[in-house]
Formats: sequence, C-alpha cells, structure tokens
Amino acid sequence: MDVETRNIWIGAAVFVIGPALLAIFFTGDVRTKNVQGYELVAHYNRVDGISVGAKVLLAGIPVGQVVRQEFDAEDQQAILTFLIQDDIRLPNDTVAMIVSDGLMGAKFIKLEPGGELDELQPGDDFTYVQDAVLVESLLEKIVLRAEAKRRKQAKAKAKIRVESNSDALREKLDR
Repeated sequence: MDVETRNIWIGAAVFVIGPALLAIFFTGDVRTKNVQGYELVAHYNRVDGISVGAKVLLAGIPVGQVVRQEFDAEDQQAILTFLIQDDIRLPNDTVAMIVSDGLMGAKFIKLEPGGELDELQPGDDFTYVQDAVLVESLLEKIVLRAEAKRRKQAKAKAKIRVESNSDALREKLDR
C-alpha cells in the first residue's frame, strides 16, 4: 500500500470516528439519563468539589445523584438538589454530608440516616448537613500546629542551655 492510499484510509477513519466520539462526548453518561426518583434539597455553606452528576451514597451504595446546583443570594448559601431512587426512604433526621474519596479523590454526598420514624417527602429539605472540608485547610492547620510545637521545644531547649551556662559561670566565679 502506497503512502497516498494509507493517508486516504486514515482520513476516512478520522472522518467516521471523529463525529461518533463527539456525539458520545456531548450526550453525557447514558446510565444517568433514565434515573427515576424524587428530589430532596440541601443547603450548605460550602460545596467545594461537588458538581452536577456527583453521586449520592447510602451505606456505600449509589442511590442518587446531584441534579442541580444553585446559589441563594439572600442566605449566602449553596443549594444542592438530589435525585434519590424511588425505593429509598430516608428518616427526617438524615444527615447529608459532603465527603471525599480519599485525600485527593472525588467528592460525593454521603447520607447518614437518623432514627426518626417520619420520612423525608419529595421536595423536602435536609435539616442536617455537613459542609465540604477543604483538605488544604486541614493540612495548613496541621503544619502550623507542628511549627508551633517545634518553636516551643526550641525555646525550652534554649532556656535549659542558658540556665546550665549560668550555673557553669557561677561555679567558675565561686572558685
């Protein structure tokens, strides 16, 4: 096969495969398009790392997804709307926590059911939520705490050296 024929075949393949890949890219995840369920709403102060399509897990099993993100300008809060499977019923005191999958993993919503007998109804708001925790903030606190501890130990050692030096100086003067 000569170079020109090979280039024609490659061009034809790109011409056929390219639009197919673009169609797949722009249609999104087919698995989440047919999710049936009811909506629940949660108000957070921080939702860093959560986006539309994020999983909602109950006991480690996906039971829904985030379908809408809004900002309430009056209360200065983020509002997330979840689509929960119809067969899942949650007590009124369920906690909707934003957690991450490991140190650098994706964030998702973890539901922790409470003990109330009354259940959340479609369109209800979660009473209890836990905002996203910024890993960078936690690491900064750990580093600052370690630095403060190191400084305190260095001051204590310096004080011991000064005291021992002054004791040695007194002994020399007493001789």
